[in-house]
Amino acid sequence: MTAPVFLSLALFFRTEHGVCYGILMFRKVLLLGAVVAATTVLSTGCAYRSDLAQGNFVEQEAVDQLRQGMTAAQVQYVLGTPMLTDPFDNTRWYYVHFLRQGWNDPEIRTLVVQFQGNSLYDMAGDFQKPDAFYSGNMGIQKVDISGAQGVQQGTGGPVYPSTDAQIAQ
Repeated sequence: MTAPVFLSLALFFRTEHGVCYGILMFRKVLLLGAVVAATTVLSTGCAYRSDLAQGNFVEQEAVDQLRQGMTAAQVQYVLGTPMLTDPFDNTRWYYVHFLRQGWNDPEIRTLVVQFQGNSLYDMAGDFQKPDAFYSGNMGIQKVDISGAQGVQQGTGGPVYPSTDAQIAQ
């Protein structure tokens, strides 16, 4: 058993003119394997990158509900809280949505609404302005809640129970 092992070691470490060809061949095979492994890893892009969504997600359906003349509270109800209110001109609200899916280029959509006083004046950005935008408050339905149960007369706000007996009812 020791003879074949010794013979293979002798062939591996054989030298001619002071050069050990077995070790040189081993280094070449090892280097080639490392290059192939590195090329495979780098070319397949095996690193995972999770999706990243930031900002206000605004859909065209919500933008279609906007009408010139809406109050700031109504716009905030439809679109949500703005991402940014211009610090020098608080009549502009910015809705920005940033979405990057995996290694793809990010998609950035913006909507800027502008007020005149407390009413919506104009809108601009990556969304299509609705056809009925200039129709005024036609699409807004006002609801009278003065006679509704649980509403305190005069304030329009809800009445919360303050005692255990009222809570039990």
